[in-house]
Formats: sequence, C-alpha cells, structure tokens
Amino acid sequence: MGEEKKRFRAAALEKRDSLTAGQRRDYSDRIIKKLTNLSCYREADAVLTYVSFRSEVDTIPLIERAYADGKAVFAPKVTGKEMEFYRIFSLDDLSAGYRGILEPTGELSFYGRMTDRTSQAILVCMPGAAFDRARHRIGYGGGFYDRYLSGLLRINANTDAAAKLSAGSDATAHPQANVDTAGHLQRKVTTAALAYDCQIFEEIPWEPYDVCPERIITETKII
Repeated sequence: MGEEKKRFRAAALEKRDSLTAGQRRDYSDRIIKKLTNLSCYREADAVLTYVSFRSEVDTIPLIERAYADGKAVFAPKVTGKEMEFYRIFSLDDLSAGYRGILEPTGELSFYGRMTDRTSQAILVCMPGAAFDRARHRIGYGGGFYDRYLSGLLRINANTDAAAKLSAGSDATAHPQANVDTAGHLQRKVTTAALAYDCQIFEEIPWEPYDVCPERIITETKII
C-alpha cells in the first residue's frame, strides 16, 4: 500500500509541478473564488488553512480575503510529529519553518480557542498530493493532517454528544438549535481540500485511517 501511494503521489506532483506559473495563478484564483462563494466559507468565523508552498494551490489570496471578511485565521505549525494551528493576524506573522514552509510565529493555538466554549463554525482547508472521485486523499507522507483532523473531529463529536445529553428533550424538539454544555451554539467543522484538476484520479489507494475531506475544490469542479 505504501509503495502504491508513493507512485500516485509522485505522478500527481509531477503533473502539478508541470503547470506554468500563469496556470497556477489562474487556477488558484478560480479555486479560491469557488471556495469563498460556498456557505461553509461565508458562515465560518474561524478559517484554518495551510500556507501554500511550491506548486500548491495558492492560499495567500484566501488568507487576505479571510482577514478582510473579519474571520479568525489560523495556520499550521509542525513540532516533531505533531501539527497545531496558530492564529495569524497578518502575513508578517509567518516565517520559514518545517521544510522551509511558512509557519506562524505566535502562540495563540486553535486548541485554546476550541476549549473556550464560544460558538464557532470552523472551515479547514487542506493541501494534498493526489485525490480521487470518492474524495480519498494522499498527502505528503507525514500523516499530519490525518492525525490532526482525527483529533479535531473526535473533540467535535464528543462536544456534540454532550450537547445532546445536556439539551435532553429540547434537542428533539429543536434539532437545528443544538447547544453545548455551557448553553452556547455547538461547533461545526467543515473540511475542504484545494487541488488542481491534474491531481484528481479515478481511484487511488487508501487506508481506513485516511481522513477524507468533505469536498475537493478544483479550478473546474467541486467534488
């Protein structure tokens, strides 16, 4: 399975790297426009996004748009084998980190925001090497997003369960008005992968622990 993933990863990255700078700018603009027109972006008060590196879909315009729209923006930082998102207030809050990728320099972690019991709609924007039409994803081999999102979605699921127990019969009467144990609106986590059409295959190898994004946004389609 590992060797199969490596082959698909290499093929996808070769295709992505072969795009011209002009094509990447054009396609990235289209992808970010599609994303920001979706309700998952419009309703989000927190946007967790990778900072683009090399030939990835360019997320700098997304970060700047999210600032302009008054959203809290968080970017990932790698420490050892783990990844956490930290808040950034401008592009000046980024500096070269893991493998030369720009990372946040601040210390306001998203985990801290998750535990402050405030209402949140959260959008997570993921990178990746290869994807398929069933939304399976092959990353870059470190497993950072699979581990992080598994933990984040587990925390959210536990919060949801606690909310339903706390709300009791009210949750049944008003299923759309879920509240957490402090009486606040429950959190909603949405995941979206950003990729070019050339990274999409009919089918790629996958394993049960791989986290699938809820949608993949390319320059021509939303899967």
